[in-house]
Amino acid sequence: MGLALNEVVGNYECLGIISKPRSGLTYKVRNLATGELEALRALPRAAADAESVERLSREIRIHTRLTHPNVVGFHDAFELEGQLVMTTDYVEGVTLAELARGGPLPQSEAIRILQAVLDGLEEAHALGIVHRGITAEHVIVAAGGAVKLGGFDLAKPATDADLTKVGAVIGDPRYISPEQVLGRPGLNARADLYSAGVVLYLALTGVMPFEGPSDIDVLTAQISFEPQPPSAIHPSISPELDAIVRRALRKKPEERFASAGEFREALAAVAPGASAQPAGVSGVYPPVAVADTPAPRSFRMPLAIGGILIAAAATAWIALR
Repeated sequence: MGLALNEVVGNYECLGIISKPRSGLTYKVRNLATGELEALRALPRAAADAESVERLSREIRIHTRLTHPNVVGFHDAFELEGQLVMTTDYVEGVTLAELARGGPLPQSEAIRILQAVLDGLEEAHALGIVHRGITAEHVIVAAGGAVKLGGFDLAKPATDADLTKVGAVIGDPRYISPEQVLGRPGLNARADLYSAGVVLYLALTGVMPFEGPSDIDVLTAQISFEPQPPSAIHPSISPELDAIVRRALRKKPEERFASAGEFREALAAVAPGASAQPAGVSGVYPPVAVADTPAPRSFRMPLAIGGILIAAAATAWIALR
């Protein structure tokens, strides 16, 4: 399905294309029945295979259960020109990834944003939903400072038998947990807390904890190496905040925070003393349109390559312990 500028289809007027990820076009539309601006997402015809349609259907089912103010709001799902589409909040603001390109955020602001993300995650986890795709691109800071978590296209119920498939690494390599890299069974909410820890690391330092010349290098680092403490990059970061980030990024899930609420409370304990340095952006951001779209570096590793990586990286991890 393709919409042209100012075209009216059903109750919607197309006001432009927000993004063109492989997983679907996202349009800025006006709901003619309500007058509200919304984001409308549709699968491109070339990608409308059974698996993609099922993924979008699952995302819709998950979104209908999420009502938290820190989660991008769901509006409707229906068929348009014979294709399944869904509409969500149209958020004006910037992503955390865009903010971090300008350098580290003030520590108090980084903590505030992460606490809001963890608030939204706490509801999702309470409903038995594992996000699986948390990235800074999916954290939107609206023009007035409100924080919205999106990107639920990879989310699944924790009880789903296919939540983890050995050798199938799905998601952004820079953010996914070691157990996602290894395809271990029993993936749970602590995988999301690892990804949230990566987001916090980026917000505090302006850099990713793990980078490399290729996705394979990054994935290997995720399971084999410890990141630099944030204070090694910015000495103004307190030992207490350092410890929180490092706990969130533990390789073993059981060594991380037990829940999003526990992670949030740990941040609250250090928030009053969070330094305003290094200087960065304020808590109010310019009105740049942002859609709830998947991260640009979504990655799916073939089984054969995954097996080679898992064996090599696991050997390296054991050798370093």
